[in-house]
Amino acid sequence: MMLLISLGAVVAYLLVLIRCVVFALDPKDRRQSDNAEVGYILCSSLLLLISYACLWVFEPWKLTNNSTYSAMFVGFTIFNAAYFFRRVGALIIGRDRRRGVRRVREAHE
Repeated sequence: MMLLISLGAVVAYLLVLIRCVVFALDPKDRRQSDNAEVGYILCSSLLLLISYACLWVFEPWKLTNNSTYSAMFVGFTIFNAAYFFRRVGALIIGRDRRRGVRRVREAHE
């Protein structure tokens, strides 16, 4: 069971990496802090994927046994992947959404 959940964590971080690449390839104007935040998320996701790969190669029993500690580790990483995925998505669509609302308000005033 833990093996399937660990694979789910890897898939979640791959989705985060893909979303970060989509953000980076989008040529819209952004704040520097948005670029820095996505860069941080990209690096941390890549490091977590590398740590999963190292665990599978060198100590696979830590990800496949049903201990409380391995469940906490995998659960925590999945929780972070979900937050990262949502945060990068908000940065992709959030600026345009808020910019459009501001323009409508300015036009009515």
